[in-house]
Amino acid sequence: MRIKKFTANNYVDALEQVKNELGNDAFIMSTRSIKPDSLLSGQKAATKVEITAAVEFKESNISTLDEELGLDEEKILDIKSLIFNLLSEKGQAQTLGLKPSQFETYSHLVENGLDERLASKILKKANAENDTKPAKEKVRIKNIMKKIIPFKGEINLKIGGPKIVALVGPTGVGKTTTIAKIAADYAIRKNKKLALVSLDTYRLGSINQLEIYGDIMQLPVEVADGAQALRDIVMGHSDKDLILIDTTGRSHQDKDYSRKLKEIFNVVGDVETHLVLSVTAQEEQHRKTYEQFVSLGVDRILFTKLDEGLSFGSMFNFLVQNRIPLSYFSIGQNVPEDLEVAAPDKVISLIFN
Repeated sequence: MRIKKFTANNYVDALEQVKNELGNDAFIMSTRSIKPDSLLSGQKAATKVEITAAVEFKESNISTLDEELGLDEEKILDIKSLIFNLLSEKGQAQTLGLKPSQFETYSHLVENGLDERLASKILKKANAENDTKPAKEKVRIKNIMKKIIPFKGEINLKIGGPKIVALVGPTGVGKTTTIAKIAADYAIRKNKKLALVSLDTYRLGSINQLEIYGDIMQLPVEVADGAQALRDIVMGHSDKDLILIDTTGRSHQDKDYSRKLKEIFNVVGDVETHLVLSVTAQEEQHRKTYEQFVSLGVDRILFTKLDEGLSFGSMFNFLVQNRIPLSYFSIGQNVPEDLEVAAPDKVISLIFN
């Protein structure tokens, strides 16, 4: 779900902006007039209009039945949106099956990227609880949201051999820097023995970056160009507590990459895979990246660039819909400070802010 506000001099221009940027499937959530607060050059400024619109990413286009019947889906959506927005807030809340007092919270959640159906279900669940005190309602809503966020926290080491953890994901999400942060936490703060491995033989810069981090922390850095090389490296570091593997970032369109990684990891066995996603990416990008790596087996989700994020509802949507537990949050470029163990409380605080 993508949500955005559009401002123009009139409704026609605002709707045109909605159509151009979000497409014909956009749903008009609300409209309002913006009255000027001051006089400019002795003349009253013109009143503007603001439209809040949303679009839900769909996997399929208009159904074959609609095409055969000649239905105009765009007009249907416009009529639904118009009827909804003609209602008062109380009427809109009732249409959604919510209490009028919940509409403000519902709007806040949706404007911050939460899927509208998911937001509605959460608020209805809060309705079902006996305590009707408004002051406690938001607390109940937050508690419901916390309970449905899957998380397992930091990496758990094992007895009798190194724990092997690989970070996978698209280019530019910060996998190498995040590995350095995790390494610093375990090597310096927890006093564990580590080895760093790069499978990113395509980008010399990423190897150099990992080697720099390794030199600073006095950790061995290895480069593996295939399954046998990785097997030899793991066997050579059997005394370590943790082996962290950095991988090449690939486009989500590269469907064969996940299969190749799986073949490499199968040689050493029992590799815990953390999918690294950036909160600055669109929700559709999250979905396609997950689909790319799901055949590999995704054990944890690690979100980066929280310091750059503007909306965090898509993170909540992804976690709830795919039921993959969180591990860490990366919140900046500083090593090792800008890393924290993920927790549901953090997700909720980001959404409500």
